[in-house]
Amino acid sequence: MTTIPYLNFAPEARTSDAIYRWAGETPTALALIHGAQRLTYATLVDEISRAADFLRRQGAQPGDRVFIVADNDLVAPVLMLGAQAMDAWPCIVNARVAAAEMEALRNLVEPRVVVIASTSSREAIEFAGRVGATTVDAGVLGQLSVATIGGYTRELVEKDAGRQTALVLFTSGTTGLPKAVMLSHTALLRIGAALADVRKVRPGGSYDGGAPLSHVMGICTLMSVLTGGANLTFTGRIDVPDVVRRIANGTLTHLSFVPTVYTRMLDHIRTNGIDMSGSRLEYISSGGAPLDPTLKAEIERLFRVRLVNGYGMTECCPITRTRPDRDYDHDSIGYAEPGAEIRIVREDGKDAVPGEIGELWARALGMMQGYYRNPEATGEALRDGGWMATGDLATRAEDGEIRIVGRKKEMIIRSGFNVYPAEVEAALNRHPGVLQSAVLGVRRPDGDEEVVAFVQPRDEAAISESELKSHMRTEVAPYKVPSRLLIHSNLPLGSTGKILKRQLLDELLRSGS
Repeated sequence: MTTIPYLNFAPEARTSDAIYRWAGETPTALALIHGAQRLTYATLVDEISRAADFLRRQGAQPGDRVFIVADNDLVAPVLMLGAQAMDAWPCIVNARVAAAEMEALRNLVEPRVVVIASTSSREAIEFAGRVGATTVDAGVLGQLSVATIGGYTRELVEKDAGRQTALVLFTSGTTGLPKAVMLSHTALLRIGAALADVRKVRPGGSYDGGAPLSHVMGICTLMSVLTGGANLTFTGRIDVPDVVRRIANGTLTHLSFVPTVYTRMLDHIRTNGIDMSGSRLEYISSGGAPLDPTLKAEIERLFRVRLVNGYGMTECCPITRTRPDRDYDHDSIGYAEPGAEIRIVREDGKDAVPGEIGELWARALGMMQGYYRNPEATGEALRDGGWMATGDLATRAEDGEIRIVGRKKEMIIRSGFNVYPAEVEAALNRHPGVLQSAVLGVRRPDGDEEVVAFVQPRDEAAISESELKSHMRTEVAPYKVPSRLLIHSNLPLGSTGKILKRQLLDELLRSGS
């Protein structure tokens, strides 16, 4: 099915096997970096062993869940790999989510051990108090807040790596309570191997770890780097000026961000007149949201390398990517990745013909085992034959190119016509004064839906609602023009840079608008 290197792992292989390979071949090569902390592949193996011992001393056993609340530094990957090495289940949570949400996630997975690694997050500190955590010295990982909780059931440990859960990630939760996605060791190893191949990851290459490990983009980056023998720098929160500096001085060779981060990078470069001629970037990719063609062209001009747009999800990845040797529109997510299969399925369950809109179903190398303790949601997502129903509406061209139309649940029905937010957002973003936008559907008392747009101006540009509506009338059909255009100085962003539409809708509803 594929010629991906390193894909043929032993049936019992664990995630750390990818690291052991490089610890043997290039033991002094850098693996993980955060500030002054630098772990080579050999020292990373040692730290994984120490982390497993640390978790055992806190009461964790094989089959237990280990709840890890961490910033984007070395603590999360080392604890994750340490838990995996002892066949516990690491459950990673971003330290910036609300303490109440952390509590809800903890109750969902019922961990034996809770580790809070952040001392800078007010939310994490509050959560540590809620669970009665005490401070423990964890060696190179520093001072950690730890709580050991009794009474929870251990899960069965499977020798088969495809059946043994290696990681629990929580879905992004921008539209509701997250679900706990279970990923096996085999899934993580395959994700790493596939992406190391397509991203041209090689020993000595340098990646930026902008996305946190609580998000699948962060896990994909980590696994591809460790499988390919490169090194990964963690910077805490995404620090756009620092990333730009390291690109300009030739330190970074690979990038992977959501489009909004590239927008902020471009804005920073323009505002400060930064010379990017020293860039040594070899591969840059985007994912998580539609990629505006103007942004793509500007980034490629500055960095002198093609920007590849990828598509996947926590439950199933990698699914598609664009080809670096051809141009494409903003709504294109390219072609099926090696090892991935795609169907476009109509409402009646039949496969759509080329050009016809349907729900995108996929099978990929990194398939989830299911949602933890949620068989109903698992059955809704995983269909007969192992297909993942993504919830995204898409079309497929004759040559296999996939275009995303919008989210099935986000589709707006206005006066009987279907409106897809991604199309309207792309049209808004083509206005030179718009930095980014978010489009929502708001139900009216008569049952119809109103198209509402939130717009963030570029460089404090003065943009009026009438000006934007005039622009939109030349870009889209009349029924797609937002009835309300709300100027927002800073659209709320999640930990990976994606716009939090749920928060915008809550703001709108609270205002009574």
